[in-house]
Order: sequence, then C-alpha cells, then structure tokens
Amino acid sequence: MPKSTRRRTVLGAVAAAACYAVFLAPGNDARAEADGPDSWRVVDVAPNDALNARMGPGTDYAVIGQFAHNARALQQVTCVPLVPPGLYFEMSEAERAALPPRWCLMQNADRSIQGWVAQRYLAEDGGPVRTSSEDGTQDIVQAAERLVKRLYSDHIQAMAGGTTSPLHPSRASDFFAKPLAAKIAQSGLQADPLFDSQDAEITDLRIALDGERPMFRGLITVNADFRNFGHPRRAVVRLRVFEGMPRIIRIEHEEWVFQ
Repeated sequence: MPKSTRRRTVLGAVAAAACYAVFLAPGNDARAEADGPDSWRVVDVAPNDALNARMGPGTDYAVIGQFAHNARALQQVTCVPLVPPGLYFEMSEAERAALPPRWCLMQNADRSIQGWVAQRYLAEDGGPVRTSSEDGTQDIVQAAERLVKRLYSDHIQAMAGGTTSPLHPSRASDFFAKPLAAKIAQSGLQADPLFDSQDAEITDLRIALDGERPMFRGLITVNADFRNFGHPRRAVVRLRVFEGMPRIIRIEHEEWVFQ
C-alpha cells in the first residue's frame, strides 16, 4: 500500500475513533467542547523534545506524528473522558482529580499532523507569542502552578491504584529538583510530603499560585489547600527554575518541611 494511502487510512481511523468516543460518552453535551478555547498550544515539553501524537487516547497506542515543543494554533477535535460542564462543577476536587487522565484528539492548522495527546501538555493559545521579560515570568509561574496541580492529581490517582505515584523514583525527577529527587530515590519517604499524613481522606483540594507574592527573587510559591478527614490543611510548595523548567525544591507544612 502506498505511504500516502496508509496515512489517509490511519487518520481516518483516528477520526472514526473520536466520533465513536463522543457518541458513547455518558451524558454527552456538545457544549463541553464548543465552549473551549479556539486554539491550543503545547506546554511543559523540553526544547529538545516533542509531543507524541498517538493513534488512540493512551500510551498503548502507536505514535503517528509529533507536535513541536512550542507548537501553536492547534485545533481540538474532542477529548475523553467527556464530562459535561454541569456534572463537572457538581464534582468535588477529589472526584475531579480521580478521573482518568484526559486525552485529546488534536490537529495542526493544515491537518498534516493529527493524533491523540495527553491534555496536561496543552494550554489555551491566547494570541501572539510573548517576548517581554514580564510575560516570560508570567509563563513560568503558570507552568509551576500546572506542575503542582499535576503532582497532586497524579498522587491522588496513585493512592487509588490508578497510576504510578509521582513520588516513585522513576517519576520524581519530572517534578522535583535533582537533590530532592535523589533523596526520594535513596532514602524513601517516611510520611506523605504532599498531604502530611499516613492516612488520608482528601476533599476540597485547591491549588493556586500564592496570591500575595507568587514569585520573589526567583522563588515561586504555590499553595495546596485541602481538607483531610474534614480538617483544613495547607502545603506550601516552593519551586525554582532549572534549565528553563520549574521544579519543586521543598514542601512546607505547619510542623515540618520536606526538602
């Protein structure tokens, strides 16, 4: 079969899979997709890397293309799981975090690249590329906030047996600076550095940049507020930028610090 014919066949299968997912999704509501951004960009991918586009929504599917680490103006066809807005806003933070990782069928402007990617690598494409130092700072603090949100989301999924914990040595370097990642790998953990407890029943999780001073002298602060067994708690996550990427250097709790 000629290469061009094979490519059309593969992309046709991808589009059919997307339609199948939308049609079968419980409580499907077109507004869940129609109200989203007009275009998207790739985030949190290293400059020497690319974002794989796959034949289906998951890493078990074959790679059929790649989006550049700084790709812009991407169009979103659909995402799974598809959660209608009305249901989404009725869910608790813990219920949202426990949802399976979201994958989206994306395509570039001329549709020469198309495939499924993990949504955590996508952000709204708000317009022209920013060039000023102030806007660059805004981009990096937002990347830090996304990193902490992904840390907690993946950790909650791991607690439910749904994925490998970001505190596992094989994943720690994706979130933590090298000294802290090495500490996790070498000595293990005596307590949960994210929730400051051995037993957890987490509700009302909210993660946001510090409202007073999100970045000061290169130190980025992200607060994680939650309730554990009904008691309010806060973890203060501190990050610095290493080789253009934010990484966690310590997590502060009321009575101890993980660093």
